[in-house]
Amino acid sequence: MENRIIEALAQTQVGVALFDADERIVFANPAWEQLITGVAEEDLIFNETQLSDGGMISICFVKPQLLPFDKADFSNSANDAKIGTIIIADDSESNRMVARRILQSEGYSVVEASNGQTVLNMLRRGVDADLILMDVEMPDMDGLHTTRRIRHMPGPVSQTPIIALSAHQSRDWNIIARQSGVDEFINKPIQREKLVQTMKDLIARGSVASLSSKPKHVPPPHLRSKSARLGRPPRPESPTSPVLDIRVLEQLYNDAGDEGARCGIDIFINETETRLVKIDKALSEDDLKTVRNEVHALKSTSGTFGLRQLSELCETTQSIFEDGEFDEDHVLSLSRQVVQLAPTALTALNLYRRSRNFSSNSPV
Repeated sequence: MENRIIEALAQTQVGVALFDADERIVFANPAWEQLITGVAEEDLIFNETQLSDGGMISICFVKPQLLPFDKADFSNSANDAKIGTIIIADDSESNRMVARRILQSEGYSVVEASNGQTVLNMLRRGVDADLILMDVEMPDMDGLHTTRRIRHMPGPVSQTPIIALSAHQSRDWNIIARQSGVDEFINKPIQREKLVQTMKDLIARGSVASLSSKPKHVPPPHLRSKSARLGRPPRPESPTSPVLDIRVLEQLYNDAGDEGARCGIDIFINETETRLVKIDKALSEDDLKTVRNEVHALKSTSGTFGLRQLSELCETTQSIFEDGEFDEDHVLSLSRQVVQLAPTALTALNLYRRSRNFSSNSPV
């Protein structure tokens, strides 16, 4: 019977630990270890029961959302009230899904593209977009090169408002994006209120600008090497941030709604598991191009879903890739660290989702 109890506790998604009278840990299930190491203590709830022998059973789970956010209204979809058509260009399906949920709840019609060339093809075929959300870094043709190409297309399409989205936080990237012809620059993870207001302002300005035939002045399109871009300050190679940033996740639930956030997390976990297989295979074959592309994509998406430690490690790895002449052994070592850290981060994210559901369904 004792073995069956321990087996059941090991499988539960709520953290359970047993301490002896001297407060030494006797047993802890995997959920306890993941929550304790992956989530800040102030974001956890502990329920502790003293035992007759002086020991203690401790149960922990993630706090329910406490911030007084106004919950997103998803009662209307783009089919009910189309107030504009938006192209979302991002190579990550999970990132596109989160943005789509936000925009559709506002009444926009959404068209998705996974790369810059697809955006150009859509515009050439006559897709009438009121605005484009453009991920800065996508494989094959990045968002900035795509923007330059759009700005030099004939006709009104060249004036389409474009918002650049990037996980890069530095002012340098904001400047680079604007020089490439984007109208606004927004950092990831996306914040609903800022995104929606920026879109409304740009669409309104675009309607006025369409009365003038004066084109936007941007340099001619050209492809730049990664190493030619402005440098970023060095990042520590051993991330010190928590595995999970609970506030980012709570904001995600608020912006995309409970169902949207859960679907996004599901897509992200499946997407990342596939990505890790690709990175692992590429590492074994010394395929550094694939490793670089997959690490970049993982950096962006892991930030959207609150995996700060993983995002920072990917950022460090990518910055070394972009140095031009880099130490191959060094970058391979960091890439392997990404593969090793990611499963732990995904487990912590999955436990957060389950623990959040558990806490929100529990009686107060």
